[in-house]
Amino acid sequence: MWPLKRVAYRPREVAEMFGMSESGVRNLIKRGTLRAVQLDGRWLIPAAVIEDKLGVSLDARPASDAASIRRISGRPPPGGDLDVA
Repeated sequence: MWPLKRVAYRPREVAEMFGMSESGVRNLIKRGTLRAVQLDGRWLIPAAVIEDKLGVSLDARPASDAASIRRISGRPPPGGDLDVA
């Protein structure tokens, strides 16, 4: 049996992955810089948004595992954070 790939991450998980504060991620969502959806009162950031905006590939490991993030290209994320409007 193969592990399933995550389709969305909570703001706390995204903050941990990229060394940001959770409030910083939530601010990006509120400004519209980072696309997210609200489901049952909770914000979720689609994995595809993270992969597309930052040029990384998220595999099926837990979100808190930094090794689960791999760059797709050799370029660093724009601005070094999630603010990539």
